[in-house]
Amino acid sequence: MYLVRHDLALLQAPTLTPIEVPTPGLRLEELHADQLEALTETYRALGHRHPVGRPQRRFANGLRFGRLWLGGQLAGSLWVVHDKHRYLDEMNWRLPVSAQQFWLRDVFIAPALRGQRLFLQMLHLVARGWLPRFESAWSDVDWDNAASLRAHLAAGFVVRHRVRALDFNGRLRWRDPLVHWPGSVRDMQPARRWVWLAGERLRQHQAWIA
Repeated sequence: MYLVRHDLALLQAPTLTPIEVPTPGLRLEELHADQLEALTETYRALGHRHPVGRPQRRFANGLRFGRLWLGGQLAGSLWVVHDKHRYLDEMNWRLPVSAQQFWLRDVFIAPALRGQRLFLQMLHLVARGWLPRFESAWSDVDWDNAASLRAHLAAGFVVRHRVRALDFNGRLRWRDPLVHWPGSVRDMQPARRWVWLAGERLRQHQAWIA
């Protein structure tokens, strides 16, 4: 038997920290499900690895992928959920994200370009270009990932919730109570502290992981 402990910070940015001087030549390009080769090349150029099959599952679950350009140089990438659901698989919660919100996934800035506030500027590009109207941004970070937490806080995020779960053999989950959420949460028995993943529930869990 194996036991995995999950300890997450759920962060929200009701506003984004203003950018006084935007970096010239910065733009965000969206790639789609029929551009997997270009997506793979993006990861390779950035030195960023992803599990086999993960991009296909993310597109299937409605996530959007963007790559950040600084002039002719790839500077970063990210996945975004908006007007869909963010399945927080560590907690087995499927949280609705409105069209006016976005939830960050797997943000990556090229190591040589860090420290130039490109993370924050990429968020501004998403809010301005991908949303009909921006209300807030969400993200989740491992509680002990100090560098990522600092970057989020500098971009205007605040920690709204700290949530924990214990995972027994990838099947039995003991989790904190469901956090207060602005939309209706119905999937994966959100009111229950214990969740047993088997049969159709296990198949749904595996399909939603993105």
